[in-house]
Amino acid sequence: MRILAFITAAEPVDTILGHLGLPTTPPPLSPARGPPQHDLAFDTDQTPAYDLSEPEPVPDFDFDQSAGA
Repeated sequence: MRILAFITAAEPVDTILGHLGLPTTPPPLSPARGPPQHDLAFDTDQTPAYDLSEPEPVPDFDFDQSAGA
């Protein structure tokens, strides 16, 4: 597609759109919607499911962080 003209003046744009049978006014703006209500129903208890005073358990597998060594 190639742009042949870029019209910024309002009167010629209204004339062209009216001739083509297109609306000359923009659609009305709708108010913004709020977030879905299911996202707001979160649990307010933020207590961790584990005891912070206990050390972390040792993993059941070997974890080697050396890259290709």
